[in-house]
Amino acid sequence: MATSTAVEKCSFCANNAKYTCPRCNSQYCSSACYRNEAHAQCSENFYKEQVKAELEDSHLPKESRRKMEEILKRVESDGSVLPDGNEVLDSDDDEDEVDLAERMAGVDLGDSNTVWKLLSDEEREEFRELVNSGNFENLIPTFDPWWEQEVPLVQEVKDQKNSTPEYYSNCPPLTEVPVLSELTKTPPSSCIPFNILNVLTSYAWMVRLFNGDHEESSLDATEALLTLSTVLSTNANFEEAVIAVESPRMEAQHHSWLMESEEFAVTVKNDVKKILQGPCKSDQMFYINAAFSDIHAVLNTSKASLSKKKKSTDGARERKGLFASAFAEANQHVNLKLTTLQTVKLSIKKIEFFLSYCKEHSSVICNLMPS
Repeated sequence: MATSTAVEKCSFCANNAKYTCPRCNSQYCSSACYRNEAHAQCSENFYKEQVKAELEDSHLPKESRRKMEEILKRVESDGSVLPDGNEVLDSDDDEDEVDLAERMAGVDLGDSNTVWKLLSDEEREEFRELVNSGNFENLIPTFDPWWEQEVPLVQEVKDQKNSTPEYYSNCPPLTEVPVLSELTKTPPSSCIPFNILNVLTSYAWMVRLFNGDHEESSLDATEALLTLSTVLSTNANFEEAVIAVESPRMEAQHHSWLMESEEFAVTVKNDVKKILQGPCKSDQMFYINAAFSDIHAVLNTSKASLSKKKKSTDGARERKGLFASAFAEANQHVNLKLTTLQTVKLSIKKIEFFLSYCKEHSSVICNLMPS
């Protein structure tokens, strides 16, 4: 006797179920049923967690933070972070957005294969068209580097003993190193300031290339940095500021994944100027030290990853699954040609040397403003 597959019914009405709540496995058919009173505790907790996660984001703009805090206050006052279940959605597009949010509830958005499975055929096709067109810019959040923050001309004075300027909190934490004279009695080479310019330019290029997410992709970011900066990768030395700043752009031309527009290159040069200018005259070296400290942190993260030896023999990591199959040509990791454990360790030593140098030769660095 043949058996037919039973159609799951919605847990909150008599309709056929279309979705499953990833938190409690309840079957539901629409956004209204997802917000049903019987499912309120599960759905409320999900949205509340999302709000709290947003508030914990240190890069959240003040206006967005204020709105998030208002939502949490509303939760405390009336116990609801969700819109009224009786409200009528403005359009089919709004319904689609709600349904997509519900389908992704509790899902690790970094797991591309799981996310791909949850998309509808129409959504997958739309994504394919977007990939083929290359129009991703509108989807990527605007990235504002930490060195572009607005610093008031007059800093508010609080407790002189323990307080630090407000701009410190928006920058990478500083790495403490001894002054250069404690490490060596040999006078530093005259090319060191220009080598520092080369590394700072490569750093700015890398940070913008990764849209500020270089810490989450430390191995790829390290490969980019080593490829762009011949000072770090091949012990090159520079004797002119112009050539030191121009070199990373020239290196990028030989690697399609690093190559960017002329406008991008001009932006990077302006970034270097801002880093050299610092937040204010009285603390001009702070941004330079913060940049090198950020490089130091990324390199150390890569060092830890490489030490675990969880990489393939040729340095390239594989991606598997439905998403990889759908985008086989574009879905490639960076091949780690320069990022070896030995090279990373040597680069860390160079960055520490530059930090020590900057402590005693700040005037030389600050006068290197590229034209």
